[in-house]
Amino acid sequence: MKTREFILISALLVLVASGLLAAYQMHFGTVIPIEPYESAVGNPWRLLVALYVFLVLIGTGAIASAGEILGIKELEPIIKEAILISIVTISVGLITIAVDLERIERAGNALLGYANPMSVMYWMIIFYVLELLFLILEGWFYFRADLLKQSEKRGFKAFISKLLSLKFLGGFFSKQNRDLDMSFAKSIGFLALITAILAYSNLGALFSASYIPLWNDASNPVYFVLTAITAGSAVLIFSTIITSWTTGKSDERKMKAVFLLGKLLLYSLFASSIFILWRTVIIGYPAVSYLASYSVNNLIFGKFALNFWFLEIFVGIIAPILAIIAGRKNLDALFVASFLSLVGIFAFRFDFVYAGQTSKQISGMSVTPPVHPLEAIFAVGAISLALLLYYILYKLLPMEVEHES
Repeated sequence: MKTREFILISALLVLVASGLLAAYQMHFGTVIPIEPYESAVGNPWRLLVALYVFLVLIGTGAIASAGEILGIKELEPIIKEAILISIVTISVGLITIAVDLERIERAGNALLGYANPMSVMYWMIIFYVLELLFLILEGWFYFRADLLKQSEKRGFKAFISKLLSLKFLGGFFSKQNRDLDMSFAKSIGFLALITAILAYSNLGALFSASYIPLWNDASNPVYFVLTAITAGSAVLIFSTIITSWTTGKSDERKMKAVFLLGKLLLYSLFASSIFILWRTVIIGYPAVSYLASYSVNNLIFGKFALNFWFLEIFVGIIAPILAIIAGRKNLDALFVASFLSLVGIFAFRFDFVYAGQTSKQISGMSVTPPVHPLEAIFAVGAISLALLLYYILYKLLPMEVEHES
């Protein structure tokens, strides 16, 4: 293991451990007391909800599945990365919302024993669990031939490949049939894409609550799908370039995929800017209602104005668009644009969750309750966990095995 890898893993482990300790302190400790989220006076949905929305709306899995289904050859070199990132971010996102909700041991009973098909939140969980299962199956078939090839070598990676490929079961599992595997992967990818769109749009519908003016918008489901594609494109560009730099390997095919994703990111950013303008007008127009106008004014002129104009609009949209247009086919420009886009998207998730709840505050209360220190520590730990899991999977799985002609 290289020195920089050792330092990276050590730092991530420390941050993950800090996040676990923060989660424990939130619910059982007394170092810095925190009220139960859903019963606290003030904003019941806080940083962990915003982080959950950010993580589960990173649509790399949808991009991978769409690339397979539509036969977009330029995206083939990064499909493995896209599937892995989606599996990791959804898993960590579900862990995050579990910590926020508490008593997760009751989830099975709630979903099966007292299922409520009329609940939007019920279907949100169902769709995300289904998407996660379909992504795992799609990834298994996509990786299977390369896992079998890697299992023929020696060492720990070969052992892991034998386990993951189920080669030890013999029969079908021990024989390579790439064409059949790709056929299965494509079919399951179609199901993964459908459930991903349902999950993203359903999450948007969950926030379209009529009693919260800033969220009460019929376009939320469509906008959430759009921002998921934006975030997915940005994460894939960012991760592919970072991986190329850290490993010292430059794959020309992956770089072509990055440039294609840059175009997708550019178009989705343009579409996002139109959506933001339209949503601001139709929700904040004074004739709509006093509370709706108040919510939008608080977002764009009040205590959230700096977040909105600087982080969401300038950092998240204007700067990335200018970087992509000015840089054209420059990897450094795409890297900067993808990073800035992710910062802006996270700011949007944060503002959307927080600012949406301000119109129902009791008179005299602060409309911007500070983020609890334990929430912030856990959020950093959760993101570190996602990075660590992706790093481990990338190192163990056959990411660089060439496809047979």
